[in-house]
Order: sequence, then structure tokens, then C-alpha cells
Amino acid sequence: MKKTSAKRSVLLLITTVVILLNSCKNPAKVSTFENYDDFETIHPDFKVYSQAVENGRLLEGYKCEEKINDIENSIPLSWSNVPEGTNSLAIIMYHYPKKDNKTEVNSYLLLWGIDPSVTNIPYKMANNPNWYMGANKDGTAVSYTSPCSKGPGEHSYTIALFALKDVPKSLPKANAISVDYTTFMEAISEVTVLDRTSLTFVDSHE
Repeated sequence: MKKTSAKRSVLLLITTVVILLNSCKNPAKVSTFENYDDFETIHPDFKVYSQAVENGRLLEGYKCEEKINDIENSIPLSWSNVPEGTNSLAIIMYHYPKKDNKTEVNSYLLLWGIDPSVTNIPYKMANNPNWYMGANKDGTAVSYTSPCSKGPGEHSYTIALFALKDVPKSLPKANAISVDYTTFMEAISEVTVLDRTSLTFVDSHE
């Protein structure tokens, strides 16, 4: 009886160790910006810019864009020094509506499948046949959403540019209103992020 009990204890110990080792090899992927906000750019020359931002503030001409059939003009963007080995670029613009609370996040621009040879997106041209676009902030159209902060104080927005080893396979090869913040971030978590650079700016309405 003692030998049988000892064998069972050994088998249980081995099984536990195997499970723990597998969990270490395959950690759960968390697709939230609570991780990516702390991502430090690996290549310091990899940068993203916007002519709509001056001294860290969004210029008046790019706030509260007029909606036509739920579509708004997109912010101009450019970037430089894409890391070697990048096969796809992806862009998200996001904002935390509740200060110091990252459990809620709004996305204003979702782009993926951008060829690494591309270095800029002119004003109004984010919806381009050479890459793909997701839903606007409210999920009502495939579009960019311009900042239009009505609440008191300053509101911080971040544009993040991802250099990816591969195009996220779980994202469609077409514009899709079904792609929201969560869908986008889950897809990013499934591929190798070679680097991430960002531009943060402030918008305020007195």
C-alpha cells in the first residue's frame, strides 16, 4: 500500500511540474495598453510625427472634424527609420476617457497591413486601398474619429505605430467595422512586435 501511495505521489508531482513548465512556455497574452503604454522604443530613431501636433498640442484645425455620412477627415501622419525585418506596420490612436484609469479605452484610428515602405499618410487619406481600416470610436463606420474633448481640463491622446514581423492573420484583409480596439489588440498580441513608437498630444476645450 505504501509503495502504491508513493508512486501516486511521484506521478502527481511529475504532472504538476509538466503543467507548470507548459504554462511558462505559453503565458497568457494580455492585449491591453496597460502593457504597451510602458513599451520603450527599442530603436531610438524609429519615430512617428504629425503636422497636426505642435508643441505637444493638437492644432485647432484638426479638432472636431465635420462628419459627413459618419466619416471624418483623418489626421496627417509620417514616420521614419522603420526597423529592419519589419514586414507590416499597424497604427492605433487611443485615449483613456477616465484619467488614471486604464480599464476603459477609446480608439480613434485603427490601421493595419501597411507596407513598411510607406512613410506617411496625408491629411484625409487614412482610408486607403493599400491597407485596411477598422471602426471609428463609436463603432458606427469605418473611419477615423477626430478628438473633440468637451469635458473640462486637458485630454491626452496617443498615436502608436507598431513595427511587426508579420501581418496579423486574425485581422481581415479588408476594411472592417467589426475590428475595434479589442479585436485589434488581440491580433497584435499574436504576432512579434519588433518595435513600437508613439506620439502623445493634448487636446483641451475651455
